[in-house]
Parts: sequence; C-alpha cells; structure tokens
Amino acid sequence: MKKLNRILVPTDFSDGSRKAYSYVESLLSVFGGRVDMINIVATIKYLQESMKKVGYPFSLDQDVYPQIIEQAQEKVVRELEEYISEEHRGEAVVKIGRKAYEIILEHAHKQKYDLILMGAQGLHADKIIRGHVTEKVIRFSKIPVLSVSGTVMPESTENILVPTDFSDFSLRAILPAAIMAGRLKSRITLFNVKELHGSEPDQDTGADEDALHQFRKKVARKVYDFFRERPKAKLQLESVDDDELFLHFERDEEQYRIPLHMEQVRGISAHYEIVDYAEEQADMIVIATHGRSGLSHIFMGSTAEKVVQWAKIPVLTTRPGEMFRKKK
Repeated sequence: MKKLNRILVPTDFSDGSRKAYSYVESLLSVFGGRVDMINIVATIKYLQESMKKVGYPFSLDQDVYPQIIEQAQEKVVRELEEYISEEHRGEAVVKIGRKAYEIILEHAHKQKYDLILMGAQGLHADKIIRGHVTEKVIRFSKIPVLSVSGTVMPESTENILVPTDFSDFSLRAILPAAIMAGRLKSRITLFNVKELHGSEPDQDTGADEDALHQFRKKVARKVYDFFRERPKAKLQLESVDDDELFLHFERDEEQYRIPLHMEQVRGISAHYEIVDYAEEQADMIVIATHGRSGLSHIFMGSTAEKVVQWAKIPVLTTRPGEMFRKKK
C-alpha cells in the first residue's frame, strides 16, 4: 500500500455497506484522492434457463438486465452525490455477475486501486461481524482491504494494533500500519499472545518487570534487523531508551516519527485475546495476508481469520510486495 489515490467502495445500498461512506470520506480528507463506488447486479442463471425452456417471449439479457443496470447506475450516482464530497467523488460503476466478490476483485485488480474499503456487513450478513462478500474479498484480494463497522472513524485512531508471532511474515504488517499511523498521527502497538495450552504460567513475561524488559529488547532487535535488511521500506527503528521506541518512516517526501509500543499477554485463545484487547485499547488492526492462499494461511493459522471475523474495529488486511525482499 503506497498511496491512497484511488479507493473502491463496494455497495449494495444496505446500512452495513453505507458505514463505509463516512469513513472513506474522512480518510480521504487526510490522504487525498478519490473514491469510486461499485454495485454488483446478480445474475439469475437458473431463472434464465427455465425461461428459455418454456419459451417466454423476452430475454433477461436483452430486456431485463439493461433496465436493472440503468436503475442501479442511477442509484450509485445518488449515493456518491449524497455521501461523498465533490472533491473526493469518483465514478459510479455497475457490473453484472453471479458472484459479487469475484466481480469486485476483477474490477479492483484491473483498475489497480490502492485500497478496497468495505462496510463490515452487507445486505446478507449473518451472525459473524464481517459479512460473506466482505470476507471473500478479504480472502482473495491482491490489494489492501479495509473493512469498517462504523464504530471508529479515522480521526479517532490513536492506537493501531499489529498482532505478531515474531515471524518475518507477520512483521510485514508494520509498514502498512506505519502508513496509516503517520498520516493519522497514531501510535503502533505490536501485540503478541503467549498461548498457555493448559500449562502453568512461567516467569518470563507478564508481571515480571525484568522479563518484560527483556521481551521488549528482543522484539526491538527483531524489528530493527527486519527493516535494516529491507531498505526499500524506508522505515527504521529508533530507541530513545529501553522503554521508548519510535519508527522513523519516509513516504512521499514526508517523514514521520511514530511511537512504537509492545505488549504480550497470556491466554488460551490468541484470537480472543487480540479481539478483547483491541476492543478496549485499539482503534484499528493491521494484518498481513498470503493472497494466494487466503486467510487460512495467514500467520498464526486460523487465528487471524477469526480476528477478521470478530473484530468490531476497522481491520486492514494487506499482502506485502517487492519491498520486503532482503537486500543482497
């Protein structure tokens, strides 16, 4: 995620999808750029085949869908005009297809958007926090996806949570988090869950201040080495003292100094601890994903998938690119 010049907002005109409108308007007031809206008209394959068999004198493709698409186009235009300022207003896009998430992703990838921003729940969302279409877009997208529920706005973002298991892959989420934190003037918290798996707590973290100090030093060294070996990210770790860390980040000829905090908690379930902590003390979660394999292969396995499903604050999922290759 380099810039936010172009953002795509899928809509089905439901209250859930409309939660993205005010968020994207606020986000663009900080980053600049424009937003396009897209609506997917679902095809009715089996109805169409049945009509052909009984010999109805009209065609869905020629007589019905064009009118539906025209009406949807007018509706998307009204959504843009009502909810998005002229400064940030882009195009109204209507596509037709059987699977909404596939059409959204095909358009987003072809047009090379910088971000897909979605309301967490669509028209047919079930009991999980993220709706079906949103979940599918997150799983298969090659570009960053930010899903929002309307509970936290960009200007209120003070703490961005980056869950990590200390693997190189999970640390890649620090860069997109820094892009957000720099512009939103937020801090970043690296968050690790030490899973107990039924064992008794040991004494290497938690209330033991010396152990916590050693933990922070170890993670700081890991972060420092990670970005030193990847200079294209233009991100460096600065240590004022052992307890105060900052990320120096350079982007678009601007420089940012972002406070970096570290937390480790104990728990039986990693995703529960992440969501619980985020609900009380964070305003956004940033997670790196494997685009080719979907959420089932994010770091920490199914933990990240559950975090995406259940978190009530904005969740940014991103697949890191070329800049994360080590320097030779």
